[in-house]
Amino acid sequence: MQDITVTIAALTRRIEELEDERAIRTVLSDYALAVDGNNAEAMAQLYAEDCAIDIDSAVFFNGREDAKRIVTGEAHQSILPDCAHIMGPFSIAIDGDRAVATGYATIFVRRDGEVGVWRQAYGRWELVKRDRRWQILCRQSRSTGRVESQSILNAALQKDAGR
Repeated sequence: MQDITVTIAALTRRIEELEDERAIRTVLSDYALAVDGNNAEAMAQLYAEDCAIDIDSAVFFNGREDAKRIVTGEAHQSILPDCAHIMGPFSIAIDGDRAVATGYATIFVRRDGEVGVWRQAYGRWELVKRDRRWQILCRQSRSTGRVESQSILNAALQKDAGR
């Protein structure tokens, strides 16, 4: 009887991890929907109250309220409603109530009837599970073409090597 109990416990853990991974992917997808939908409040709710955001070591946001400027700022407002954020794929490593998602973000913008890439970036998203939901705690985004972006990708590969 103990074997079945151990098996059920192991399966329960695996299902919980799969559910967590799905929830994290949903957070990242919802981010794209919120910013493209010009919904600063919905986007901010994806972030933890004490979040930190670093975009290209040039633009920084601290805290959920400040994060709203991602949507309300001039750069983003200048591409609405003609933008589409495509997120992923992501490599996700979960450790209890903490996770790291590493992957890509491509922003397409329509200008003069033509759609083209406005920004392509590598991202490292640290998430924390609080109040039974995954929230973005720390986000680091680097545009392609930056040497330091490779360290973001290689860190995810190191995690994969340990599996």
